[in-house]
Amino acid sequence: MNKFLQTLFVLLAISSQGNATPTNSITSKAHNSLNANKLLTFNQSNRRSTEQQFKELSADSFFSFSQTLRKNLYSKNIAGLYCISDFEANQIKQPYTEFDLLYKNAIAAQHELHDISERIASQSYAYMLSSGVKDKTRALNKINKALDGNSEKITDLARTSIVAHDIASLIDSFQLIEQEMEIVRIKNRFKTPNASGYRDLSLLVRLPETGLIAEVQLHLEQFSEIKNGKEHKNYEQIQQIQRLQVTEQRALNDIELASIKRLRKESNLMYQQAWNQYLSA
Repeated sequence: MNKFLQTLFVLLAISSQGNATPTNSITSKAHNSLNANKLLTFNQSNRRSTEQQFKELSADSFFSFSQTLRKNLYSKNIAGLYCISDFEANQIKQPYTEFDLLYKNAIAAQHELHDISERIASQSYAYMLSSGVKDKTRALNKINKALDGNSEKITDLARTSIVAHDIASLIDSFQLIEQEMEIVRIKNRFKTPNASGYRDLSLLVRLPETGLIAEVQLHLEQFSEIKNGKEHKNYEQIQQIQRLQVTEQRALNDIELASIKRLRKESNLMYQQAWNQYLSA
């Protein structure tokens, strides 16, 4: 860049000489000898030098710069949390089409994700939860029923959760994930909660070593406790009612509909009360 600036100063100096009135015959003669061909050669030479300098500014340099900017992008409060926008990359798929090979690599990916998530949690006043690699039978069932038999499309074979004590530590965890892994999808359910009122930050990431897509969920502690406690019991009751309906091949009756409505309302109230505490903190 210093050479580029020096070139600009030389050109400005030449321009100012051209506009100035010659004070003596020697200056006038030197000025007149600087003809159009010499100027063209000079400009082309310096243009090539400048272009080469810009080429040497690699994408990695710009990426490193943008990473530094992102560190200060989000304020550590509800406003910062709402600034995390939903995002989905094109063509999200696993690097293997054959299921057995994919699942074998998913075991290694789970270990990799576990280590990264644990490190991030320890740095951001949070803790990590892991249920291990997805059960093979459940994975095949999902591929065949929901993903048209395409193994590349399953993205939650390796998965972890990071549970934050507060909004600031959750945003810290998110920023550390940005630095350690490539995020290929963001679902910010703090802005748009699901039907039960549950809120979290759901991410798909590409792991740096195995190259597999994995799932990371960022939770707030009170939401996690409700989800794994009273709300989970409500969820199981709703599932039981709906399974019975499917088995008997009939519509839900009025009593069942009322039960589902009551259970969902109860869950929604628990989550809203928890959310209000974070909003007022």
